[in-house]
Amino acid sequence: MQPELIFVPIINMLWLSLAVFAFGTTLRLKSIVIDKKNKEEDFKIPTFENNELIQNSQRNLTNLFEFPVFFYAVCIMIYVTGTVDENFLLLASWFFWLRVLHSITHIFYNKIIPGVALPVRTFFWLPSTIILGWMTYRACSLMM
Repeated sequence: MQPELIFVPIINMLWLSLAVFAFGTTLRLKSIVIDKKNKEEDFKIPTFENNELIQNSQRNLTNLFEFPVFFYAVCIMIYVTGTVDENFLLLASWFFWLRVLHSITHIFYNKIIPGVALPVRTFFWLPSTIILGWMTYRACSLMM
């Protein structure tokens, strides 16, 4: 097994972040330049209060710089310590795909589950966070 394969999910997460950034920027430019629905000042402090899709994409981009940063750190840590195995590769891949589903749901279907008061995207965020926790625990236990 090639330990460098642990970088595939990291690279995929970076591509996901770039895709969300490009999507949000395109929507913002369209709203300002083409549709004339917002002013250029919205680039200074972007609110876009009249466009939920833009707001959701901006919030999702922010999310991609929260828990995924820990994911990058854990993946680099297990690579540096030489503890990459098939289990870590599988967990890292699952983390990535759950984050893709989370991003799609967050941007395009940001609804609350009635009676539970949780967003639908929680069904993708929670398992990805549990996977990250398991990866962290496992990495630390293999190093000590």
